[in-house]
Amino acid sequence: MTKKTFWVLGVLAVVLLTLGGREFFLMADGKTHIVFFDIGQGDSALITLADGKHILIDGGPDWSTLEKLGQYMPFFDRRIDLVILSHPHLDHLASFPEVLRRYSVGALITAGTAFNSGTYSATLSGATLRGIPVLTMYAGQTIDLETGTLDILWPPKDMPIGIPEDANTESLTVRFSHNGKRVLFTGDIENIPEKTLVEAGADLKADILKVAHHGSKTSSSTGFLLAVGPKISIVSVAKENSYGHPNAGVLQRLKNIGSDVRRTDLEGDIELEW
Repeated sequence: MTKKTFWVLGVLAVVLLTLGGREFFLMADGKTHIVFFDIGQGDSALITLADGKHILIDGGPDWSTLEKLGQYMPFFDRRIDLVILSHPHLDHLASFPEVLRRYSVGALITAGTAFNSGTYSATLSGATLRGIPVLTMYAGQTIDLETGTLDILWPPKDMPIGIPEDANTESLTVRFSHNGKRVLFTGDIENIPEKTLVEAGADLKADILKVAHHGSKTSSSTGFLLAVGPKISIVSVAKENSYGHPNAGVLQRLKNIGSDVRRTDLEGDIELEW
C-alpha cells in the first residue's frame, strides 16, 4: 500500500466515523427534542418526537431553515411528517416551497388564511403538485401524534364579530403536549385574540411559550401571559431589526411572571429536550 493510498483511506475512515457518529447522535432516543432555530427576524422550529417523527412549525424569512434541517435531522432522513404554517407572512414562510420540494412531507397544516403572496401561492401549489394534503384546522381540533398531541387553540372556524381578519390575528396557535410538558406556539397572534381566548376561559397553560410576534408590543398582554404561566419563554428575533423587537415592556412582563426568557439573537439555536 502506498503512502498516498494509506492517507486517502485514513481520511475516508475519519469521514465515515464522523458521519456515523453524527447519525447515531441524531437517531430517535425516546426523548422529545424541540429546536427553535436562529434564523434572523422570523420564526422556525423543529419538533422531533420520541419515535423519530418530525414536525416543522414555520419556515423563517429565507432559506436558513433548510440549513438548520440538515443540521438537526439525520442525513438519510428525508421525511417531515407535519409542516405547520402559523400564517402566510414571509418571515414565517420563505423556505416552505423548497422544503416541500426537498423532503417527503406528510401534510401541510394552515389556518386557511386568504393572503396574496407569491411564496404562499407557491407553497400551496407545491403541496398540490406533490400530493401533499393541505389541512385547514381550527380551534378545538386535536392531532394525535401517538407520542404526543397537538391541540389547535386559535383561530376559531367563525371569527367573533369585532375581531379584524388579518394574517397576524388569524395566526394558527397550537399547543404540543408530551410526557407532562406543554409547549405553546403562537405565531404572530396579537392582543385582541389573546384577550378573546382569556375571556373565553380557554386552557392556555404551557411550560414553554414561543413568544408571539418576536416580542412585539402588540402581543403578550399581561392577562394572556398569566393564563399561560410559562416557565420558559422563547423569543425568536434578529440581532438587528427595525421593529424594536423584543419590546422592553414585553420582556418586563415576562420577568414579572417569573418566566426564564431565552432569545435566539443572544443564544443562537435554542434546543430543549425531555
